[in-house]
Amino acid sequence: MRALRAALVAAALLPGAASALAQADYRVYEERPRIFLERDRLERLRRDVDRQSLRWQALNGLITAGANFAEQPLVDALLYQAGADRDSGLRAVRWAVSSAANGLGTSAELRLVALVYDWCHDLFGPQERLAAGQALAASVESLLPMANLGAGPIRAAILAAIALAGEWDGSEAALASLLETHWQSDLGPGLQDGSLADDAASLIAVLEAALAVRHNLDRDPLEPGVDGLRSLARARLASYYPVDIETSEGLMRRPSRFGANEEEARAHAPLDRIAEMLMVAYEANLREFQFVQGWIRDETYLPRSTLLSPYEFLWVNPYLPGLTAESSPLVTHDRVRGRLYGRSSWQRRAAWLGYSQGRLELFANGDLSAADSMRGLAPVYFPESVAVPVAPPARIVISWEPSRSEAPQSVHVYLIGLRAGESYGLKIAGHPPRLIEAGAGGIAVIRSDPGVPKRDRIDFRRKVRIDIQPTLKPTRAGRPRPSLGR
Repeated sequence: MRALRAALVAAALLPGAASALAQADYRVYEERPRIFLERDRLERLRRDVDRQSLRWQALNGLITAGANFAEQPLVDALLYQAGADRDSGLRAVRWAVSSAANGLGTSAELRLVALVYDWCHDLFGPQERLAAGQALAASVESLLPMANLGAGPIRAAILAAIALAGEWDGSEAALASLLETHWQSDLGPGLQDGSLADDAASLIAVLEAALAVRHNLDRDPLEPGVDGLRSLARARLASYYPVDIETSEGLMRRPSRFGANEEEARAHAPLDRIAEMLMVAYEANLREFQFVQGWIRDETYLPRSTLLSPYEFLWVNPYLPGLTAESSPLVTHDRVRGRLYGRSSWQRRAAWLGYSQGRLELFANGDLSAADSMRGLAPVYFPESVAVPVAPPARIVISWEPSRSEAPQSVHVYLIGLRAGESYGLKIAGHPPRLIEAGAGGIAVIRSDPGVPKRDRIDFRRKVRIDIQPTLKPTRAGRPRPSLGR
């Protein structure tokens, strides 16, 4: 260890790193393995091997058949830690040493070498450890001065710096730079507004890095963007089309963000599943994440593939209770991203609605239709919600008369297609005029249930008439008031 410290001590600290270190402690005290395999998870994996759990059988079946894995070094190192397979661990070490000798040209390679270095640390010979450590440190330092690194390189550098902690004097400064500067500037905006989650590979990278940082540094880099992550978990299930799609990794649910582009959906669906595993690994206690846990534990979609099976074994905890999709809400409003998703039921052939970035999609009877203008579109009804397309600046009057016997006590009316941040006059029959404001995505919500004041409550057992007027006229006091026709 002293030899490695001496060999790497010449690595200079970046400008500004000292001040960052003064603000926070980035020293790693955890014993190896430090990355992903904290004690509870590692004990669970070893127990799964002993008990021949379903996901271990899926992974081991591929190994026994001689399959070539997409990330073979990760699989070999995992077999060493979970299954005490020394030969697999030594194979991972040989790969890492060979890769280090060639210079670690990509962030994907840097990530894998960091994992092998951490998971198989005791299998490296002194010179092998020295060579791999030097290559990891050099690769991290080459990334630090760069701008706009992206989630993948930042994740890889964080994992490498954690793996080298205690053996590389530059580890703390590197972590300070990565988390205080790169994370904040390169990833912060996308985490705050939720847009980073549109790319599954980036979401995976962010979640992996956050898990490693939280375990080793007792801090949570996702905390500032936790509302976006919770909103993502809340909308995740409802955002899928109610049909499946065949991919190279097996049967998957079809993500809706690619619209009619099935090729893109096939390419990203497996990564979406890995991201969902990591979401539950990151947070399993909150209700919206428990729905995701039930979602990924559905054995209908248990893949036996060289990409997914290692992650299924690593991340999906079969002993963790989850809530079934069938018990989750049929309509989900993502307030952070300004999206709305709804289903008529949780059957695979259900009707589905999605509204995002001013675009409305309807999926029914296997057909997908889309509209970029809300003009002339009729309301879409769900058991306890109504989605009403609105086309400002025109005045909109909506009325309907639901069945008395089926009228719910609690109803949400979602007005979609408005201008985000603008106020609108609202007049509901039997109530005084008032203002409503469109939130993110141009969605305004009218909520009526027994818990709201009587003046705001809507009796959905009778004919309902809602009048929306975007034009506001000033009052004598100078304050705007709704200008609504009678």
